[in-house]
Amino acid sequence: MTFRRLGPILAIALALTGSLAAQEPPTLESLLQSARAAYAKGDHAAARTALDQASALAEQAPPQDPKRYDVVKQQYAVAFATGQYTEAERYLQLAINWRENTLGRDHPKVAEDLTELAMLCRNLNDIPRGLDILAIVNNMYVRSSGTQSTPVADTYSRIALLEMDNKKPERAASALRIAIVLRENLLGADHVGLLPELLRLGTIWIVLRDYEKAEQVYRHALIIHERAFGPGNPDLIPTVEGLAYALFGQKKYSDAEPYYLRLVSLWEAAGGKDHPMLALTLDKLSVFYRDQDRRDESDAATVRANAIRALFYASGLSEKALVELNRDKEEAERLYRRAVAALDASRSEHKELLSQIEANLKLLEATLPKPAPAVPAKKASPKSNRKA
Repeated sequence: MTFRRLGPILAIALALTGSLAAQEPPTLESLLQSARAAYAKGDHAAARTALDQASALAEQAPPQDPKRYDVVKQQYAVAFATGQYTEAERYLQLAINWRENTLGRDHPKVAEDLTELAMLCRNLNDIPRGLDILAIVNNMYVRSSGTQSTPVADTYSRIALLEMDNKKPERAASALRIAIVLRENLLGADHVGLLPELLRLGTIWIVLRDYEKAEQVYRHALIIHERAFGPGNPDLIPTVEGLAYALFGQKKYSDAEPYYLRLVSLWEAAGGKDHPMLALTLDKLSVFYRDQDRRDESDAATVRANAIRALFYASGLSEKALVELNRDKEEAERLYRRAVAALDASRSEHKELLSQIEANLKLLEATLPKPAPAVPAKKASPKSNRKA
């Protein structure tokens, strides 16, 4: 064999070696990375395929290898995301078993997975079991972190969620109050971390029609909100609305009215004077005024609310007509005319949109085929009187 022919043979050998290297089987770590990437993109089928391969490799790993846990925990996440809750529970139980055997039954990491299992019980429609698991979790956190700890506060907050699912708002309120007191002790009485649970507790008192307690909770939340975000921040909307309703529930009309008006202003600042949510707020204001027999103010709020809804409706029809322009001009014309019929030319907030739609209609009418003029019918010729 000559050196001249050795070059191509060597090149082929190198190419074959590279091809074989490219076809090396994926590792457990690369499969887990592929599954994470697919899951992040919402490609659950690809994530499941990668995890099935990873699971086969994980079975060959030592029992203490953390990747065995990583595989079943990701399988749990994919099953949960696709609504396969029974399958998700099976994977989560495997993850819990791995941690119990590796870290010990009382390890805080086991409590984390048990918490997920308790919340999964909501999807499995087994609330009592979820509450039992959270009781176990709470005892674990008390032993590891003490009663005055964030994990204990978090657990009471989750207990409140499940008690509401269990149609036990009184028990939910009790659990939330414990969570709030713990957070006050840990963070301070006016910390923003209290806000989510204060608002939830206020809602529960409203459900129970204990408006006085609801007022206290919402006033506390309002102080925190205003200090943290300022008096005009849209994030105040749930707090201001809750306080207004709590005062209304107690018939404290003069106290409630400024908060209802402030709620209107907050929505106007957040989304403009034609925001759809503003219409709902004006509906509530109308009910508030009607309860006091203030008919004129109630009617004015209702008229404005309906005008906002009409504007929103007409805007939607106009946008749909714009889509139809290149497909069906006659349908676009019908949509524009329905939008015009919904608007009121006497209202200032309707004039701009009405003017735009009418201009679009004129342009559209110029492109539509004009109907042929009607041909007059021929008059019948008079019968001849001549005799045959």
